[in-house]
Formats: sequence, C-alpha cells, structure tokens
Amino acid sequence: MSEFINVLIAIDAETILERFGKNTDPDRPTSIPDSSNLIYMTTRQNQLGGAPGSELTINASPMDIIRWRETTLSLNSEYTGILYRFNTLAGKELISTPAPRSVVLSEPQPNSQDPLNPTTQKISSYYWECEVLDTGTVTYNFSFMILNHKGEKQGYYCWDPFINIQP
Repeated sequence: MSEFINVLIAIDAETILERFGKNTDPDRPTSIPDSSNLIYMTTRQNQLGGAPGSELTINASPMDIIRWRETTLSLNSEYTGILYRFNTLAGKELISTPAPRSVVLSEPQPNSQDPLNPTTQKISSYYWECEVLDTGTVTYNFSFMILNHKGEKQGYYCWDPFINIQP
C-alpha cells in the first residue's frame, strides 16, 4: 500500500529579502545557497537522521507519494512563499514529474464566542506531488516567489535541495 510523505518547507522570507533583495524576473530567480540556512525541509516519520535542513533523507518505497507544502516563518501572516516551478537536475528516473495539485479544505477557526467549539471555513490550498519510482538521490531545483501580506510580489528565488530516497 502506498504511503503519503508530507514534506514541509519553511522559508525565512524576511531574511531572504534582507540579504538578497527583490528580484522581479520569474525566469531568473535568485539562487539561495544551501549553506544560508534560510530554507528548511522536514517530514514526520519518514525522515532518517539529522535535523530539518535544506536537504532531506527519507524512507520511501516505489509507489509512495511525496507531497511538498511551503510556509514562511511568519506562517504566511507577514510574508507568503509560493512554489511555482520544479526542475529535476539528477535522478529524474526515481520520481514521476512533480506537479502542483489544487484542493479545497475545511480549516478549523477559533471561535471567540465559544472557545471549545471552533468553526470551519473553506479555503483553497495546493501542494506539489510526485510518485516514488525507485530509490536513490534526487537533486532538484524549486523556484518560489515571496509576497507580502497585501499579496504584492516581493521577489523570485530558488534553491537546489536533494532528497535521498532509501527503502
């Protein structure tokens, strides 16, 4: 039976903007070095060894599904990060071509009138998804944009992480 492996990407948007400035060209995103410690990936039970970082070693088998979701350190209140392009640089045969998937979710909301009974609201969300085809190392490039709380684009960036897929 296939397993879903949810990968959370946390982006330090404020520091990226301070250090690298704005970039208005989505076809030439500014590269964020892995050594900058400004982007972290983590997953629940599938992460093998080490702390969250820009690279990830996971336990996965063929037919498992990897899903990437992103947030900023402000949890999208001050800045939001949106993944917009995935390029496989090495290990292309190890995963299917990742693609964005849209979904409508019911999200619980605190109820100030009755704190023990939250309400819900429908929200549109998305994630990037692929299927694991074999074990090995996949090196890829994820491009993302940073927007401020008004939805104004602040810049386009990318980084080159890798995922080690081990049985």
